[in-house]
Amino acid sequence: MTRRFQLIALLAVMMWLPAVASDNTDIKLWSDGPLTWGDFHKLLPPTSSEASHIEVELSATPLTDGNQSGARLEARAIMHRNTSATSTAQSTPERLRYHQLQFDLLELMRRNLQEEINNGIDGATVEKRLAYYQDLYRQRVRQIAQETKNGSLEAAVASWESNIENQLSDMGMPRVPQVTAMQGCYGVYAGVGYDMPLGHLRDNFGGSAVFHVGLTGGYKRLRVKADVAFGQPSYRNDNIFNVLPDEEGRPLQGNNSSNATHIMASLQLGYTVFNHNRLSITPNVGGFYNRYGWDIANYSWEKDENDDEVRVTTGVEGRNLHCFSFIASVDFDINLSSRVSNTSLTGSPHRERWTSSLRITPWVAHSRFTKCDPTVSGMHLGINVSYLGLARLFRF
Repeated sequence: MTRRFQLIALLAVMMWLPAVASDNTDIKLWSDGPLTWGDFHKLLPPTSSEASHIEVELSATPLTDGNQSGARLEARAIMHRNTSATSTAQSTPERLRYHQLQFDLLELMRRNLQEEINNGIDGATVEKRLAYYQDLYRQRVRQIAQETKNGSLEAAVASWESNIENQLSDMGMPRVPQVTAMQGCYGVYAGVGYDMPLGHLRDNFGGSAVFHVGLTGGYKRLRVKADVAFGQPSYRNDNIFNVLPDEEGRPLQGNNSSNATHIMASLQLGYTVFNHNRLSITPNVGGFYNRYGWDIANYSWEKDENDDEVRVTTGVEGRNLHCFSFIASVDFDINLSSRVSNTSLTGSPHRERWTSSLRITPWVAHSRFTKCDPTVSGMHLGINVSYLGLARLFRF
């Protein structure tokens, strides 16, 4: 590493660290303590007509704590420091008191919403009630601004402070419930892979890239999955059905194209033998359907004007080979991220945890085609790389 590159890397890190620190200190919760002017990170220019501004948010997104089976259903009253602004001339105790009143009002809305969450309302209803309290907060802020003349009337500010403080005291601090995910799960996966035939299969069909999609579900450590895959391998045998030539030994049939279509489908049952932190390992076994399809050309032989023999295609027909057999695979699922939603993937009004994973699956399957002459059989060796989305509903 050259000295110049080291200097560039050091400067990049120095620029990155303040940005990370800024992101980590942007959010202030009401429970973090009273406001100070140091919480207002944005400085207004002297020419600004606005004295100061507090940027707040009421949210009700379920929070995860690193536990893959649980979440906290917590409404939060948040101040965004990086977008809350003030000016040097207007950073007065009276103005800060006015913004604290606004923040206290938001905390009152939060506690009301938290009480409704604690009473067991479903995720879709939470979204509606969140919108209601957000709108109510905006209405109350406008009312406070009018009655206190933006915080300049001390008596009016004190009246509002007393009213909100009494309501907060009467309500107390609502609990934050913990919820756990159900043992069942369901999801989808899709990706690409490669299929390599072995044995006599390789004499007739080449390997190919494949695209696959599937559905999966399970209970506790048991898993079931069903998928389909599609590829276009090369076709290497011009006469797999052993059609006899004519009396002069000339072929009467051959391939009409160099590639075949390859469709595979499987239904597998698995059991997760390892599940720790971000990795799970699940061996699977099941049934395997395998189908190759391609076009066959029928030939006749004629004389041209020079009395030379010319092969003429008289027709094209579709042919295929298919069979049912077995497949075995191992899913290596690497957890990339997870989140908790207020509604489920199916549209039902229930919260669920959605986990995104990278799935790497080596697999082996058997094929035996008896319609051709002679019988063709062999193994398939493949590997798939997929995106897996897995959902678990939460119980209450």
